Parts: sequence; C-alpha cells; structure tokens
Amino acid sequence: MPKIKSKYKPLYTSKKRYFILTGGRGSGKTFAIQDLIVRLLEQIGQGILYTRYTMTSAEKTIIPLFTSYIEKVSDINKYDITKKQITNKQTGAFVMFSGIKTSSGDQTGNLKSLPNITTWIIEEGEDYNNELSFTDIDDSIRSLELQNRVIWIQNPTTREHFVFKKFFEGNYTYKSINGFKYQNCTHPDVEHVHTTYLDNIENLDSNKVDQWEKIKTT
Repeated sequence: MPKIKSKYKPLYTSKKRYFILTGGRGSGKTFAIQDLIVRLLEQIGQGILYTRYTMTSAEKTIIPLFTSYIEKVSDINKYDITKKQITNKQTGAFVMFSGIKTSSGDQTGNLKSLPNITTWIIEEGEDYNNELSFTDIDDSIRSLELQNRVIWIQNPTTREHFVFKKFFEGNYTYKSINGFKYQNCTHPDVEHVHTTYLDNIENLDSNKVDQWEKIKTT
C-alpha cells in the first residue's frame, strides 16, 4: 500500500462518526478515499456505500478508477467486479456505488434499507443539499460490531448548505494555508480534513500548478 499523507491519517485513526473532507481540485481527496476503501475491503464485515447526488453509469466512470487503483496496490483476482459493486471474495467486504437522485427518482428509500453498511461516502457533497434525505440514510448506518463512518467530500460551498449549518455553525475556528483562511470545523462529532493542491503538489502537472498559481494571484 502507498504511504498515507499525514493530513489524511485521521481517516484511519479517528473514532469519530463524521468525516468532512474539503478542498479544491488536485488536493488528493479522491486518492485518499480510494486507498481507504481498498484497506476496508480487506476487513471482514465491511460494507461501503459510495454515492454522488447524481451518478450515471458507474461502470463507465467510478468503477474503472477503483479497478485501476486496485491493480496497482493489490491482487485484482481477489475481487468480484460488477456494474454497481466491487466485492473482496476473500473477506466478503464490498463497496456499492449509487446515485441518490437517478432518472427513476430519489433513491433515499432504497439506500436507507440496505443491510450491512458500515461506511457511507458522499462525493461531490456540494451538489447534495437535502438534509432530510441525508438524515434518513445516516440513521441506517448502525453496525454494532464495527466503526460506523459517514464521509462527506466536497469542494468549498456556501453557508446556506445544510452541512455548514449542521456541523460548522457555531463550531469552527479560522486556520490558514499559504496565507488563505478557511473555516476549520470543531464540532465534537466531526473529523475535518481540509487540503489544497499544495498538499499534493509533487503529484501534479507543473503546467497545471502554474495556471492555479496565476489564478490565485489575479
């Protein structure tokens, strides 16, 4: 397995229920989540629900990315890979991919009734602004044997979003990265990880970094 960047270590060590990952493009959020999922798939009893608010054809978008990562760090033959799920055949642990809102309607009712889910991952959380739906699925993540995790991943969003009101409002301090301030969540139930492309700069194309630096200064 690759070395874990220090900023993302709380994903593996913290016993809190809620994890909020914020930051812009190139900060390594997707890589960190891929790594966490593969490690969880090595554990008996783990069931992971990976969602976006809208997700079409996971087999053409998300699953190839995970398959490629698994091939780099593990034995792909250990896994059963379908259009919507990846299962470790040795441990029985699985990750299921789903949109919350699909062409057939809102899937909250179906997702909250899924059995054996220990970790719920919400990617592109800035697009998902339905607190009632979130609460319904969140309440269904309740394993008694394993740690329950709800991992919310988003680019910066507004204070009107329910996640800010639910977790940040009245529970934040200001921190700074390279002179730019951000709101660090101090809610007792939340592990907040905020990163920028500067935390992952060694893995980024230098031309793209130059573009971002120009944007930052102008």
